[in-house]
Amino acid sequence: MMRTSAATLLLALLVPASLLAQVPPAPPAMPAGSQGVDTSFAPAWGFLAYDNDSFALTPSDFGQCLAPAGGALVYCGVKSGHLIAFQAADGRVAWEFKTRGAVRSKPAMVGPNLFVASSDGCMYRLDATTGKATWDKPFCADAAFYGDLATWQGLVFAANTIDKVYAIDSTTGTFKWEAHRERPRLMSAEGVASPTVVGDRVLAGFSDGALMALDAATGKVLWESDLSADVRGATDVDTTAVVADGVVYSSAFGEGPAALRLSDGERLWRAREFGPSRPLVMGDLLITGTADGTVVALRRADGTMKWRTRLATTAAWSPVAVADAIVVGGDRGLWLLRTSDGAPMVRLSMIHGARGTPEVAGRRIFFVGGGGTVNAVDVLAP
Repeated sequence: MMRTSAATLLLALLVPASLLAQVPPAPPAMPAGSQGVDTSFAPAWGFLAYDNDSFALTPSDFGQCLAPAGGALVYCGVKSGHLIAFQAADGRVAWEFKTRGAVRSKPAMVGPNLFVASSDGCMYRLDATTGKATWDKPFCADAAFYGDLATWQGLVFAANTIDKVYAIDSTTGTFKWEAHRERPRLMSAEGVASPTVVGDRVLAGFSDGALMALDAATGKVLWESDLSADVRGATDVDTTAVVADGVVYSSAFGEGPAALRLSDGERLWRAREFGPSRPLVMGDLLITGTADGTVVALRRADGTMKWRTRLATTAAWSPVAVADAIVVGGDRGLWLLRTSDGAPMVRLSMIHGARGTPEVAGRRIFFVGGGGTVNAVDVLAP
């Protein structure tokens, strides 16, 4: 692991640029290699977790961070297989834990226990303060875990890359139940839909186009909806479901998102965006990034479009809300968009982009960059 001066590293790796100001203000003094800081994004600290030892021209890292409410630590997983606990205020490393595969799942926390899943196919329980493993052995399955973890009444839920969703006893690390579907013969997308817990049920998406509501205690199927029906293109449901006001929002990769009744899975409407990300609910709007680099705001009532913004990126990743604005990552960094009309206000450029879902703690966001960096940035405007 390599650590540099937090401020120096982040300023050298982030190349912020205003999209609106025609004459940018004179930048403050910067370390060599940086090109100014936009006043709407203020780098707080940065950490180089690993070198890009493969020398990839377009390196990517789908790692994510967890910042528990009221906690002093933030926990971030990265492609090198490390889960790292940082002091959220200044980026000092509290501890590190190494798995045998990339960590691209968002960890979950229950009391003093931190759960992390890895592409080595194993789930680990750690002491959140010390980073020490607290199960006798990890729970290991037969394929890489990619989806984020979810918890409910003593169970931890995780999805892997071969269309299996597991429920694991959070105390003992033993298997409780499994739900799975047969993978389609044709090629499917790389990602998976993370399990979503709402009430006493788990929502899970599968590569054959099915979105299922499962009884959280037993894994029994409560309802099933085919999101691939009449879809032009890939049928994978790798968009993590989001629930608001009794409505489920998810999508097949080829077209979406779709709105379903939580009670029975009945489809209410479907939009026709390509490769929708995990959506963001903001008031009466549903906001999603797409695989063609656009961010779209749909009216939750009927799925009609309110605004569409094309970004200079090959794909727009999952949006998050910071105050009254939207932050979304892409292969050129992070954008700050106005909620009312989607207008880009600021771009914080990063050499290798940001592909995971940023973790929001007030006006500070934590995210993993494509070049092996973990970053904390404050949003100062609007």
